[in-house]
Amino acid sequence: MLPRVRHALRRLRRAPAFALAASLTLALGIGATTTVFGVVEGVLLRPLPYVEPARLVDLSHTLDIAGIARVDQSDATYLEYRRANGVFTDVGAYRATAVNLGPIRGPGAGGEVEPERVAAAVTTASTFAVLRVPPLRGRVFGEGDDRPGAAPVVLIGERLWERKYGADPGILGRRLEIDGVAREVVGIMPASFRFPASETALWIPTAIDPARTESATFDLRAVARLRDGVSPAAATADLQRLLLRVPESFPGRLTVASIVQTHMRAVVRPLREVVVGDVGRVLWVLLGAVGAVLLVACANVANLFLVRAEGRQHELAMRRALGASRGALLADLLPEALLLAGAGGALGLALAVAGGQVLRSLHGTVDIPRLAEVGVDATVLAVAIAATALAALVVSAIPALRAGTTELSATLMEGGRSATAGRRRHRARQALVVAQVALALVLVAGAGLMARSFAKLRAVRPGFDAAHALTVRVALPAARYADSASAARFFVRALDAIAALPGVEAAGVVSKLPLDPEARRDTALFVEDRPLEPGQLPGIHQVAYASPDYFRALGIPLLEGRVFDRPDPTRAPHEVIVSRVVAERYWAGGHAVGRRVRLAPRGEWYTVVGVAGDVRGTGLEEPPDETLYLPLVTAPGDAGSTARWAPREVAVVVRGAAGPPTVGASVARVIRALDPAVPVYRAAPMSEVVARAGARTSLTLLLLGVASIVALALGAVGIYGVISYVVSLRTREIAVRLALGARPGEVHRMVSRQAMTTAAVGVGVGLAGALATTRSLGALLFGIAPTDPATLGAAALLLLAVAAAASWLPARRAAAMDPAQALRAE
Repeated sequence: MLPRVRHALRRLRRAPAFALAASLTLALGIGATTTVFGVVEGVLLRPLPYVEPARLVDLSHTLDIAGIARVDQSDATYLEYRRANGVFTDVGAYRATAVNLGPIRGPGAGGEVEPERVAAAVTTASTFAVLRVPPLRGRVFGEGDDRPGAAPVVLIGERLWERKYGADPGILGRRLEIDGVAREVVGIMPASFRFPASETALWIPTAIDPARTESATFDLRAVARLRDGVSPAAATADLQRLLLRVPESFPGRLTVASIVQTHMRAVVRPLREVVVGDVGRVLWVLLGAVGAVLLVACANVANLFLVRAEGRQHELAMRRALGASRGALLADLLPEALLLAGAGGALGLALAVAGGQVLRSLHGTVDIPRLAEVGVDATVLAVAIAATALAALVVSAIPALRAGTTELSATLMEGGRSATAGRRRHRARQALVVAQVALALVLVAGAGLMARSFAKLRAVRPGFDAAHALTVRVALPAARYADSASAARFFVRALDAIAALPGVEAAGVVSKLPLDPEARRDTALFVEDRPLEPGQLPGIHQVAYASPDYFRALGIPLLEGRVFDRPDPTRAPHEVIVSRVVAERYWAGGHAVGRRVRLAPRGEWYTVVGVAGDVRGTGLEEPPDETLYLPLVTAPGDAGSTARWAPREVAVVVRGAAGPPTVGASVARVIRALDPAVPVYRAAPMSEVVARAGARTSLTLLLLGVASIVALALGAVGIYGVISYVVSLRTREIAVRLALGARPGEVHRMVSRQAMTTAAVGVGVGLAGALATTRSLGALLFGIAPTDPATLGAAALLLLAVAAAASWLPARRAAAMDPAQALRAE
């Protein structure tokens, strides 16, 4: 084998241009495939980092009301499922949140530090028993840590420990101020523990008192570990049985009648499916796209090898005449292909490493779970090696097979350029070009569909004016702002100070910012003049708590009525502003202002004082939310209740003539001047919030677009190479035609016609392939069909135009040929 490798190296050194073109082409294909497979492996295929992850399941509910596909756990359902189930070894409950992280408290602590808002999880101790991940240092929560009245403790993550505390082991036993409460650090979790989300930095125990539960809050998620031999379907049946027992065990708002009326059902799903979500179809589409790029690259290099093999046709034919088998010819050609593919694979792997770093940097801006875990591991490396070996086999096997099927007599006779032999050799190259054009068309069609979908998504009006608007988040620690009046007083003072800043036109706060799916809060709505029929269920609508100037600050039009009065921390006005879709649903053709609604069956009546324009609350591709806007201070209890409630985590929206960075810095100074312990975070122009809502679509478009451009370029190179070589093979024929009086224009058309015929066949095959494969994009598209004829037609025309451009230079050279010189050379 070594002599063959040395011989192959000598041949490649004599053809540096060929070696560079082939290795770079393969590097593009292998690098793109390895990069995207690394994402697929890290996000979809790699097991979750827990003990026996296949036995971990997510527990939720579904009910047939208002399109709600997921309802989480209440205290009561969690306690009942954990206590009485026969299918799980244990059940844990948790809630993703964010907390204000302050300084270390106690002897030897440093001075005051600026508070930081960090991602956290409030969780039961049983969650760690379910996941079975040991701490890096210290201990995890025990059963006593999540009981009412237990000492306040906290677990921190390794990344936070290293970043904020310099990996000081002495942090164990120290007390951190979290939301104004000093909590003892009892353990440090390893960096691989990314539960429930990649950005989670610390964990706080939640206290669930069985004697004081609420059966219908549904604000907890649950994770469980299946017993040996139990399937998710069997677990679902067991939980459905227990669900009907919850009202008896924990009397409250959740009743058997409400369970039956809403068709409430328990749902048990593998935890991995819940973590990954719906991103799988995006990644599989992208992997298919880069796989097609790899095939195009292999076809291109195989074409180069075919052309290169033409120079050795006498040698290969002689060896076949002397009895050499196709395997022997393949063994001779394979070292050269392996060297080129190896060089391309090494460069492609370097591109994959760089591409992985770029994709990891997008974590937090693109809605792809586990993106921070993406990297080149042993599995990805094995795929890169396999892609390299496959490429080497493909590009070497085709010339070997062609040599094995060529007529020896036609090849060995002097000149070796019989029309029959030339046509047969040319068919193989044409077949490769047809494959290149077809694959390129599929990719271009997919990219075109995504581009048109993205354009339609960008054209969607979000319902507010993002220009000159900025948002920042503010979260008040509950320990410092224990009652709604103190929280409302802070926001009123902050808004007054922000509104007085130079260049600020309007400032408001809201508990749920548009295009933010995380802060969603829903409620049932009971309408005074639309009483429910027996067994009829109330509508479920989103609730947002807003200050009066919020609508002006964000540019949401007021279609009818007025906004709220200035907030009074001591008073909870029973007023509500509804969005246009809510008004049309209940009072179509009439006026909504002055109507009365309830947020609970026996709650206080709220008077509609205004109708606001619709906004897209969840995503640009989703319909406008049916939203109820309530004042900052409300009375959410039953009639006669004196309870008051105000949000403590809000988005401040500021509209001003100054640039967003200037306004954002001024807002931060105002908040810190009022209370240095309140963090200001996630500052961003509203235009950036809108752009982030389409980030996954734009990333898919970018990657598909790059793949289609690469495939298009390789296809053009393939057409150019084949036509150029055909012209060289037909030099004598073209020269004779010109000598006998053929016009240059006729020769030009003849050569171009041959190229366009090959391209047309490829376009036809590609259209059939596009019709079959672009259906997989259906779930990713917005406002356009996956078989849109205009997009497919434009892609076909683009490929034909590229083919015409690629064939123009060879056709021009053929038409400009001097027949006398050509015949003398022949």
